[in-house]
Amino acid sequence: MIGGIANYIRHLRMFSSSIWAYMVGAFLMGIGHAIFRVLRNQYVVDLGMGESYTQIQGFNSIGGLMIAIPAIALIGRFRARTLLLFVALTNGLAFATQGVFGSMEVFLSSAFFAGIAMSLNAAVAAPFLMRNTGSAERIFAFSFQAVVAHPLAGVIGSLISGFVQSGAADWAGETITFLGRDTTGQLFGYQIALLLAAAFMFAALIPLALVRQEDTTGNRRSIRELMRIHDKKRLLIMCSPEMVIGLGAGLTIPFFNVYFQTEWDLDPKRIGIVFTAMAAFQVISFLLAPALVKRFGPVKVIVGSQLLSLPFFVELALGHYLWLAIIAFILRNNLMNLAQPVLKQFSQEVVHPDDQNAVSVILHSSRHLFWTAGNFIAAPLILFGEGSFRYVFIATIACYVIAIGVELLVFPKLYRTRRQEHPTTPDPA
Repeated sequence: MIGGIANYIRHLRMFSSSIWAYMVGAFLMGIGHAIFRVLRNQYVVDLGMGESYTQIQGFNSIGGLMIAIPAIALIGRFRARTLLLFVALTNGLAFATQGVFGSMEVFLSSAFFAGIAMSLNAAVAAPFLMRNTGSAERIFAFSFQAVVAHPLAGVIGSLISGFVQSGAADWAGETITFLGRDTTGQLFGYQIALLLAAAFMFAALIPLALVRQEDTTGNRRSIRELMRIHDKKRLLIMCSPEMVIGLGAGLTIPFFNVYFQTEWDLDPKRIGIVFTAMAAFQVISFLLAPALVKRFGPVKVIVGSQLLSLPFFVELALGHYLWLAIIAFILRNNLMNLAQPVLKQFSQEVVHPDDQNAVSVILHSSRHLFWTAGNFIAAPLILFGEGSFRYVFIATIACYVIAIGVELLVFPKLYRTRRQEHPTTPDPA
C-alpha cells in the first residue's frame, strides 16, 4: 500500500509546470461545476418550472454538439491555454446569469453556451495530456486529472453546495430583497450557491493563464488537413460503444439530484452530502486506475468496471430502501467512472497517431450526441412512469448491456493492433 502511494507520487513529480497549472485550473473548474450540478435542477423545480429541467439539460447538450466537429480544428489551431481560458470564462458567465436572473430564456441560452464550453473542455484535455507527458507518467496524468477535475473537486463542491444553499436560505428567512427583487429564502440560497460556482470558474482563469507547452513552434496545418480523418473505420469502431453508453447516461445522470428529491424527499443539504460521499469514494477508485491497468490491462478494466456497475443500477430501479439507493448510487457511479481515464488514454493509443485530436473530439461528441437524445427521451419516460424513474433506469441498463457487448467484441482487437509508439509532432498549446 505504502509502496503504491510512493510510486504514484514519484510519477506525479514527473509532471511539467504546464501540467500542474492545468491540474489546478481543472480542480477549480471542477468545484464550480460540482456546485452547479448538484443544485441547478433543484433550483429550476423550486422556481416552478419542474417540467422544464430536462429541456434545459437538452439545450446544454445541444451546445456541446454544436462545437463538436469544429473542436477538431480548434484544438489543432489554437493554444490549449486559449481554449481553456475560454472554457472557464464562458462557464463562469453562464453560471452567474442563471443565478442572477433565473428566467426560462436565461436558463436555455446560458445552458447552451455552458454546453459549448464544457464540451470543448472535455475535447481539449486528452490531447493536451498526451502531448505533454511521457509514456512513463501518462496513465498517472490521466488518472490524476480525472481525480482533481471530478471526484476531488466534487467532494468539495458537493459539500459546499448543500451547506451554502441551506445556510443562505436560513439567513434570509422567509423572504429577502436580492438584486432589486423580492425572493424567497430558499431561492436566495440557490442564487448565492450558483454565484459561488461562477466565482470558482473565474478563479480558474489564474492558473490556466500559466499553462505553457515545451514545443511552441506552432501548427501550420490547414483546416482541411486538421479535419482529415486518417483511419475512419478504426475511429468509428472505437466510438460506437460510447454512443450507446451516452444514450443511457443521458437518460439518468443529469437527473439524479431530482431523483433523490422526488423519489426520496431529500432536501438540498442531504442531497449535497450524498453527492459528497459519491465523490469521496470516486477519488479512491480513480487513484487505483493505474495499478488496475498494470495488473489487468486497459480492456479488462474498462469492460469489467462497467459490468460490475449493472447490479447497482437494478437496485436504483427497484428502489427498496433509501440507504440501499444511496449505496447503489455511489457504487454505480464509481464503477462506471473508473473506466473513464483508462478509456481516454486507451483511445489515444489505439487510433492512428494523426487522429489523436479527432478521437478526443469524436469520442466525446459521439457520446454527447446520444446523451442529448437521452435528455429529451427521459421526460416522456418519467411521465409514463407517473413521476417514477423506474423506466428510465431500465432503459439505461439495456443501453449499458448492449455497449458492454460491443466493447467485448471490438476492444481486444483494437488493443492488440495498436501502434506501440506515436511519433507525432506536438501541436501548440
